This record gives sequence, structure tokens and C-alpha cells, in this order.
Amino acid sequence: MTGRALRRLIARPGAAPGQRVAGPGGEAEEWCELCAAPLPEAHRHLLDLKARELRCACRPCSVLFDHPDGPPHSEDASGTGAVGGPYRLVPDRRWLLDGFELDDETWAGLSIPVRMAFLLHDAAAGRTALFYPSPAGAVESPLEPSLWRRLEEANPVLRRVAPDVEALLVNRTGAAGEHWIVPVDDCYALVGLLRTHWKGLAGGSRVWDAISDFFGELRERSTTVPAARNPTVEGRTR
Repeated sequence: MTGRALRRLIARPGAAPGQRVAGPGGEAEEWCELCAAPLPEAHRHLLDLKARELRCACRPCSVLFDHPDGPPHSEDASGTGAVGGPYRLVPDRRWLLDGFELDDETWAGLSIPVRMAFLLHDAAAGRTALFYPSPAGAVESPLEPSLWRRLEEANPVLRRVAPDVEALLVNRTGAAGEHWIVPVDDCYALVGLLRTHWKGLAGGSRVWDAISDFFGELRERSTTVPAARNPTVEGRTR
């Protein structure tokens, strides 16, 4: 479930989340996967709902799919079919959740080997899935449906998570106990960091420095909202 930029992040060491990788001649090798237009370093992604993959998109193409209730299904100008049906725009909001309730016992019950995880709702399967990053990629772990329901009841903000394209991201590394609603491509950028920087059995200092930088940048880019209510505004900027 990675776009071209995220595939490169996973495959090529030294790239940062969202960074373009230059070709042999030094030119950038990023282009829109819908219209082939050149892309700037900062660009949006579309989720291909059929292939379950992220596609890099230019601004004009991303605007076509910027519909909060899902992709449009109107006929295109040629009358040949639905416009936007196969794709959904990945949101660009990042919410740091203040007062999120996830106790240590519940977290331990997830039985995952790292202290990071992300949860997203798979609309096609009709369930919420739990993943954690690993040197081998994103690994899915079993999740009891009742656990997600309890989390939603305790943290109503989770009802705002967009299916397929947003996730609850949990960071419990070190002394941290942080929870975000983030675009799903952020989660796979985190996975890419582990794959490119992990060394040996424990990962090495480089990977943990990279993860610390990732979450530090995420804090700076996030807006803080209360987890205990369903926000109608973007909250206060952190």
C-alpha cells in the first residue's frame, strides 16, 4: 500500500519521508501517476481503492478527488464512465489527540513486539485493522472488534477518522505516550524509516534517531484536538 515515493523510501536508504530521490542525472523522478505531470517535493496521494495502493498526484488531479464523503461518481464529459470512482484523496490533516484514553493493560493486550502501531478502518472488509512497523514492512496483527469500539466510546474523536485513508497512530517509544490521527501515507513513511535504517537485532542508534526526528516533525505539523469530543473545528495549533 505504497505510492511511488513511498516505494522509493522503502527501497533506497538515506531518503527522508516525502523526499524525492534523484535519478542518475540529478533530475527528480517524481510525476503524477494519473496525468504524468512533474511533481513538486510536497504533493498529495490518492488511494487506489481497487489495487489498495497509494498513487502520487499533482494538485489539479488531487482537487478532482477532494470530496470528504468519498469520491464523486458523476459521468465525465465524454460520457464514458464515472469520474473519480476508483480513487480517494488522502487527507493532509494531522491531529495530535489530547487526553487520549488507552491504558497500559489494553496496550499490552495487543501483544505486538514494538511500541508503535497504527489502526485504520478497511471499508471493503468492514473492519478495523491493526498494523505495526517492522524491518520487514507493515505487519498486520489480530484486533478484537470490541477493542476498537471501546476506544471510540472513550475517544469520540476517532469517529472522524476517514476510512482507508486515515489512521490512528500510536507512539509509545521511550517515555512517549502520544496518539495522532494522520494520513495513512505518514504511517507507511514510518514503516519506510525502519526498513531503510534498521541494523542488527535492536535496530541501531540510527533508526531510533530517525524515528525520534519523524515524531518531532509530526508534532510540529500537527494541530492539537481533544480526544474526548467529536471536534467541529481544527482545534488549537501546537
